[in-house]
Amino acid sequence: RSTPSGWKIRGRHSCRMDEQKRLVDHAAGDGSNKEIGDPEHGEYKEMTADFVDPSILKTSLETGLTSEEASERLRIYGFNELPEKEESLILKFLSFFWGPMPIMIWLAALVEFIQCLSGRSEHWPDFGVLLGLQFINGTVAFFEEYNAGNAIAELKASLAPKANVKRDGKFSIVNARELVPGDVIVLQIGGVIPADAKLMGDLSLQVDQAALTGESLPVTLHKNETAKMGSTVKRGEMDAIVVKTGKDTFFGRAAGMVAQVEQQGRFQKVLFNVMVFLMALASVLVIIILVILIIDNGTSSGDVLTSVGTAVVLLIASIPIAMQVVATVTMAVGASILASKKAIVARLSAIEELAGMHTLCSDKTGTLTLNKLQLDDPILFDSKMDADRLFFISALAAKRLDEGQDAIDTCIMNKALESVPKAQMMEYKQVAFIPFDPSIKRTEATIEHPKEGKFKVTKGATPQILEMCENRNRVEQKALMKVNDLADRGYRALGVAQTDEHGVFQFKGILSLFDPPRVDTKATIEMAQEMGVQVKMITGDHTAIAIETARRLGMGSTIHSINKMREAPEADVNVGTGSTNRDDMILAADGFAEVLPEDKYKIVEVLQQSGQIVGMTGDGVNDAPALKKAEIGIAVEGATDAARAAADIVLTEPGLSVIITAMNMSRKIFQRVRNYCIFRIAGTIQLIFFFFTAVFYRPNQHFDDADDQKNFRLPVLAVVLITLVNDACVLTISRDNVIPAKDPQAWHLKEVFLIAAILGFTAMVESVLLLQIGFSAGDEDRKEGIACIFFDHCTASYGQVQSLIFLNLCLSDFITVFAARTRGFFFTRRPALALMGAGLLATLSMTFVVAVAQLGTMKTINLRTIVMVWVYAILWFFVQDFMKVIGYWIVDTCKIVDRSAYLNLVKSKQKSRLDPERAKKYSQALRKSMHKASIDYAFQAEHPVAVGGYQARKRSSIAGYGRDTKAHSLLG
Repeated sequence: RSTPSGWKIRGRHSCRMDEQKRLVDHAAGDGSNKEIGDPEHGEYKEMTADFVDPSILKTSLETGLTSEEASERLRIYGFNELPEKEESLILKFLSFFWGPMPIMIWLAALVEFIQCLSGRSEHWPDFGVLLGLQFINGTVAFFEEYNAGNAIAELKASLAPKANVKRDGKFSIVNARELVPGDVIVLQIGGVIPADAKLMGDLSLQVDQAALTGESLPVTLHKNETAKMGSTVKRGEMDAIVVKTGKDTFFGRAAGMVAQVEQQGRFQKVLFNVMVFLMALASVLVIIILVILIIDNGTSSGDVLTSVGTAVVLLIASIPIAMQVVATVTMAVGASILASKKAIVARLSAIEELAGMHTLCSDKTGTLTLNKLQLDDPILFDSKMDADRLFFISALAAKRLDEGQDAIDTCIMNKALESVPKAQMMEYKQVAFIPFDPSIKRTEATIEHPKEGKFKVTKGATPQILEMCENRNRVEQKALMKVNDLADRGYRALGVAQTDEHGVFQFKGILSLFDPPRVDTKATIEMAQEMGVQVKMITGDHTAIAIETARRLGMGSTIHSINKMREAPEADVNVGTGSTNRDDMILAADGFAEVLPEDKYKIVEVLQQSGQIVGMTGDGVNDAPALKKAEIGIAVEGATDAARAAADIVLTEPGLSVIITAMNMSRKIFQRVRNYCIFRIAGTIQLIFFFFTAVFYRPNQHFDDADDQKNFRLPVLAVVLITLVNDACVLTISRDNVIPAKDPQAWHLKEVFLIAAILGFTAMVESVLLLQIGFSAGDEDRKEGIACIFFDHCTASYGQVQSLIFLNLCLSDFITVFAARTRGFFFTRRPALALMGAGLLATLSMTFVVAVAQLGTMKTINLRTIVMVWVYAILWFFVQDFMKVIGYWIVDTCKIVDRSAYLNLVKSKQKSRLDPERAKKYSQALRKSMHKASIDYAFQAEHPVAVGGYQARKRSSIAGYGRDTKAHSLLG
């Protein structure tokens, strides 16, 4: 079935709703079990897309496949990956010689070749140079993309999804591409399903299939249903048997029909606008020049070809061919440096957007904090139990995995193994296990032991554990009070219960866990604030824990619970002096607590609507929508596959300090790219307006050796050299010395074009005046005047004047970069040695050309003329630099660019920041109000159900198993 036309892409994977059923039907073999062929004629019966070999499902859940079986099936079925179309390197190479700019160069070369065939041998060098330029451009571009492709392949390999698979009776983490049909895998919350797998067990699994079907809501799958590759687990944990891999999966069959689009970043938009402006300007002026050339030189075929050739070459020289290459190389150099700093850039333009970031929304656990739990002394409720025994039975309530346990289970298991050998723990056989689910807020294991018999152990949110226990009435008051105390101090509390000989749960104690802030987090946040970036904490934890963490980190105390934010009015309503509408609360907040995935998306959206560029860090599958929504999605170290797939930058080192390094680097890169854009726009203005003016000069009226030259022009080869040498050398601007700005950066294109125009028109006036001086030297009777400074005997030939202008254009065009790279005078910041070396190479090589070589009609010039051109260009460079400083002063004084509006986006809403004394009083008042709201002991004694039920809901998230779907793994 061919791909339906008229599809619209929504996000990155979805298609139009009325076509989705057709896609799903096609990918699933039209949803039927048809047999291909006619059985009456004995034709072969083809297996349909839904067919599963029954032998695959016979894998033992206890042992999984053996290594030998896995190797044999890998040979039969191949790797679990989608086949990629291999493109011929030869065709790929040839594709770089076809496109708008290559076509223009081919056209110019064709014009020169036709003139060569017509007997004009002087055009052969021009033809050769154009072919050489074409070959160099295409070859360099090919190898740049080839190397980039290798880098992307390495990145994909480093981010390859993993799978928790059981083989030879043991669980281990392997690359998902190594899975084969029949493998037993564990599907856990937050993970991407690595292959089509049939669920096993009596539990259920909530799966997000939006990437495949466009369904916005997750679906719930049960035993014997198939979880599809590419979906993400939103809730639950189940074992499953892989039934299809690679191209045979639903995702593999649908991959060819699901279109993907890349969002256009800020940099692409800016670059496109600059290119369109310069191309339009150059095209208009070149067309006028072509008309004038044809009118002046005649309409014979040879004259028209000469005029067309000149016009095409001028257009090539005027359009910034290398702008995209220089900008890309500059950001690629920065990306390689960031990679060495443990930050892998998945989308190159994200570097430029990071330079303008106003707000960084940061996950708390694992990013601001260590995500390494520390167990404090437990609180015991059974006189017959000690701390070690409580740790031991808590460890029994964890999933038995050799690898891949979550943070809480790992912490408790390690603590238990400090006092109990692993061999002794293995005597307690786990016959059943209920994984953590946000709806029940606990885990439960059924254990068998030769001496202790069969019993159950559960751990989780204390209120939920108490509701199951027989001794609830005796211990609930003390237990909830302890939970409150722990929550006030920022600790997580887990209740633990075990069944007695009658099979009834008895409350045994409370584990207290704490996730301390990272050592460098506070200093990192202070650095971000000094750079003009505000850091907002977003967490699924309880508000009290969020406030305590924010207080320790000096982030401010304006922490809103998500419920409070939801209750705020949508309309712009103010009560008293406070900001009470929802958007104002988001803009003014220092952080948000008890946050759900849709809340993160809303927070990012509101910040963007205020004009801010937003960065979002995340690690879980529920962070993926917000990571996609933000301009800069940052997957932190240890992030899930879903989060890494949605992110623009992937951190391989924990903490926020890497982001600060990336921000500094991105601001340097931004300045380099912006400086180059100013330089290249100025160069285009100089060249195109100079040649537009020069076309009105009549050499045949001033020089004896120019009888056939009715307009001033340079040979094609000379114009090409001006562009080629300067663009090639300016590539070194990617390593120029710059100082990172103290504030978020914006393009302010009005300022960019204004400064570029000042630099370009100053250089153009300089060149036109020198052209006037050169034409005055055509008078053989002249004995005095400015021309005498430049030429011996005050006279020069037309060919010498051409060399004079060629050298001046080369010098003035290149040294403009030294004015464009600073806001102040050029000497306020030393250029990089690479840029200075490239400048000397470019200018000295062109000086050598005019001294010894004759390009077309150009003639060599002597040392005196060369020195004077250098002096002339340098003196005008001082004028050019001074005019630039005046231009920036005018921009700032007249407020042509409203820079403060961009910088004040993060300061537009009043923020409540407490000094230490007020913070102490606030904390005391909060604690007092929480205790007051917690339990009225006398009332609870009479009405335990009413009060206990309320408190169970009120305090559940403080216990560590709150509203956040990632709380069990301490990623909230």
